[in-house]
Amino acid sequence: MSSVGVFRKKEKDGKYFWVFTLAQTENPTTSGETLSINSGGDDFPFQPLFFCPAARIKFQKLKLTEEDKKKFQPFNSSSHFPSTRSGDHKGGSLLDCDQHDICKLPLVPLFWCNNKKPSFDELGCGACGMAVFSRTYFACLQCQNHFHKECVQSPLEIKHPTHPFHPLRLCSYIKYFKKCIRCGKFISMDMLYHCTTCDLSMHTVCAMRSILFVIDHPKSHPHPLTFFPAQASLVCSFCAMIKKLDPTYICIECVFVIHIDCMGFPHVIRISRHHHRISFTSSLPSGDLSCSACHQRVDNDYGAYACNKCDAYVVHSKCALNRKVWDGKYLEDVPEEDDMIDDGEPFERIADGIILHPFHSHRLRLEIFKVYGENKYCQGCALPIHEGQFYSCMECHYILHESCAKAPRMKRYPLYPHPLILKVATTEHGNGYFRCSECSRDGNGFFYEYRKEKEVFRLDIRCASIIEPFEYQGHEHPLFLPWYTKEKTRCQMCKYESYESKLNCLECDYSICFRCATFPYKARYKHDSHFLTICDGKEASDQPDWCEVCECKIEEVKKPGYKIDKKTELRFYKCNEYCCTTLHVDCLFGGDMYMKPGETENLSFSQYSFKDQDWDCIDVRALLNSSLSRPICIGCMRRCPFPIFFKSNRYGEIYCSVDCLGFAP
Repeated sequence: MSSVGVFRKKEKDGKYFWVFTLAQTENPTTSGETLSINSGGDDFPFQPLFFCPAARIKFQKLKLTEEDKKKFQPFNSSSHFPSTRSGDHKGGSLLDCDQHDICKLPLVPLFWCNNKKPSFDELGCGACGMAVFSRTYFACLQCQNHFHKECVQSPLEIKHPTHPFHPLRLCSYIKYFKKCIRCGKFISMDMLYHCTTCDLSMHTVCAMRSILFVIDHPKSHPHPLTFFPAQASLVCSFCAMIKKLDPTYICIECVFVIHIDCMGFPHVIRISRHHHRISFTSSLPSGDLSCSACHQRVDNDYGAYACNKCDAYVVHSKCALNRKVWDGKYLEDVPEEDDMIDDGEPFERIADGIILHPFHSHRLRLEIFKVYGENKYCQGCALPIHEGQFYSCMECHYILHESCAKAPRMKRYPLYPHPLILKVATTEHGNGYFRCSECSRDGNGFFYEYRKEKEVFRLDIRCASIIEPFEYQGHEHPLFLPWYTKEKTRCQMCKYESYESKLNCLECDYSICFRCATFPYKARYKHDSHFLTICDGKEASDQPDWCEVCECKIEEVKKPGYKIDKKTELRFYKCNEYCCTTLHVDCLFGGDMYMKPGETENLSFSQYSFKDQDWDCIDVRALLNSSLSRPICIGCMRRCPFPIFFKSNRYGEIYCSVDCLGFAP
């Protein structure tokens, strides 16, 4: 007997569904082993006997060559147990196979799922491997596996309502990177339904799941919504997109269309890219509008999220609900003050120009930079004090840039949905340092953090200061932060290509990574009385000068931690006056520019604990490289060229960078 899966309209509890049923395509056998087919019900005496799905899979593989397994190969063995040993010769019976490891007994139904809550192990299916609950399970007494009812029945062909133009064939496929068009998860099994014409696939369980014919969802629309099978050309009124594979519902009265995944959308939310709440609106004002998240055009004829307090602030629905900017909270009935963050001054103001910062026990006085001191490091960002105003401790050597002292205790970051809290790296609550989630630099100063269970997100204070639009001194146009990266992009400065976040220009083909964007645009060098300006790799190719520190050409660099020199085009600093001073960025600031040193070996804030190549802990201290003779690094076996170096507490070994710590012998 052969069968095909179809969907028929049936009523359940006063609601109409498209319900999967088996349609008979040939006369069934007259044997008592296979009785009348009534797969819509759950009365097992009226069900046919079924083969073990694991046996069908093995039988399928036995017939395939290694080359066949790499392609979609349709099954040709029926799921029904035959009435005689010869069986269905047309399709090839499993009982015709003499292999001893193939089950030859019919399946029996399981009833435990009707009277108790199954465990995670019991939910697993021996055919599809998915731990998805099904109303009915079968068991094989020979291989001791249990299976979803959908995997057991699995007809050779299904006519699915969401894909009415072509049937879906039951296939085997050894490459496990296809996504199910219904649940969006990867299909990691040997049985799947596939349309070769459209190159789409479904899990067996997803393919047989019932579909509600009429949905009453007042939160999404005031009228009942009807399932529309041929949705290939319909634009969703919520997301303004066409998804020909998503179940789509329509309201003829209002000419309203919505995907099933778009139902129940929030009406009021807060996204990290904007300081006000935004609300969904189905009608937008006329004119040319662009999305404030992806910066693409917004169609005025479809819904979007808009700010009621800011003019022309509009975000595509899908952009607003992206998990990089939205925390998943519905704020329709939540008072607005409940999700506000405190953006006031983080310190206590004692008097005019005198403050008490929560990360330091002494009072700080506001001062104006006068004479450059190469060893004056800000305790917030760990960079030297080059110019401007800063706060200096009235009792010790603690100093802070004015901007670092004013960093808010809590803030929102455009590319992360949750508010971040300002913290300082200490050895009491960690290894004495942190790693930024955006630029991947290690630091031991101030940083922002969100931590909940296993989710940890950290930003150094300079990456956290990036806002949109970002005015970068090295480019004539403002830069923006796209929330998604579909493909690798190249940083115009360091020439490194990656999927990582970058700042992009909307007017020209310019992008810059966070590492390069957060370098100080102007810096000082102890042997030059002028400010140095950062330059990109393009200018390096035309620059004949040599680096003042490492004595290599500007377009070459000796990377610490590696036994072989790496040549690459890097950003560098140069003096625009007549001095012709040029330095690699790493040579000026060091390979670990956010690691501030201690003036002596006894300062606790300069202590860290790193892992070497064998994952053994190495306790080190960061010290100023200010002696007349530079120490030799045991990692790269060169003299340490950077402003700081690391000294091990164990045997006093010297390392010029964290990279070299990873290559410790």
